[in-house]
Amino acid sequence: MPYLWRFKKFPEGVSDPKQLRILVFLKNNGPHTSSEIARTLGYSVQFTRRALQILRRMGAVEVYLKPSRSLEDYGE
Repeated sequence: MPYLWRFKKFPEGVSDPKQLRILVFLKNNGPHTSSEIARTLGYSVQFTRRALQILRRMGAVEVYLKPSRSLEDYGE
């Protein structure tokens, strides 16, 4: 099950333009995995994950687990 990152708010004190670019991407495009964000923005996956953790601690993003099956899948 993939972890999806979602934009919450623009915090004060974001000085890294790469982190700001991640925030703008999530705000404009909705929830994505860290790998998708890294691939789209051209950053390494390691950098993107570290940046997302920093942004999570600042309250700028949140992470949630996307289930592999939806409720509709269980109805069949």
